[in-house]
Amino acid sequence: MKNRTKALMAFAIAFPLSDARADVTPKDLQVMARALGFTEKPATGDVVIGIVYAPGNPQSAKEADDLQKLMGDGLKAGAMVLKPKLVKIDEVAGADAGAFLLTEGVGADASKLAAATKAKQKPCVTTDIAQVQSGACVMGIKSEPKVEIIVNKAAAADSGVSFAASFRMMITEL
Repeated sequence: MKNRTKALMAFAIAFPLSDARADVTPKDLQVMARALGFTEKPATGDVVIGIVYAPGNPQSAKEADDLQKLMGDGLKAGAMVLKPKLVKIDEVAGADAGAFLLTEGVGADASKLAAATKAKQKPCVTTDIAQVQSGACVMGIKSEPKVEIIVNKAAAADSGVSFAASFRMMITEL
C-alpha cells in the first residue's frame, strides 16, 4: 500500500492534473499584437500597452517583468509598435495606454481593469482565459498547441472595441 501511495504521489508531481499555465511566450505576444491589429480602427505608430499586474502576487509581478523584457523597446505588429509600460492594478484608472495586457494572478481586482477599459474605450488582451470569460478582459489568446483567440462580446461592446468581419470568422466569441 505504501508503494502505491508513493507511486501516485510521484505521478501527481510528474503529471499535474491542474491546468498549470506556462510562461507567456514570444509567440503569445505576436498573436496578441496581430489580433489587436484586427480591430475596426487599428492603432498605428507607437502604442503604449499597459502590462497590468498585481504587485502583491509574485506570479503576476514576475509575468509582468517577463513580458516587459520580451517586448523590449517595442513589439512591431503591422502598422503599430507596442511599447510596454508596467501598470499596477490599483493604478489602472489613471494609466495612459492605448491597450492593456492583463497578467495572470490579478484575480477579482481585474474588475478595476474592466471599468478602466470601459471608461477609456480601450482593448484588453490576456492569456488568462478565465478573465475573458468573466468579462474583465475583451480578448484571450492561447498559442499552444494551436492558436486560439476568444473574445467576450459584451466586454468588447462595453470597451468600444469591434473587430473586422474577416477576423470574427477566425475567433471564438462568448
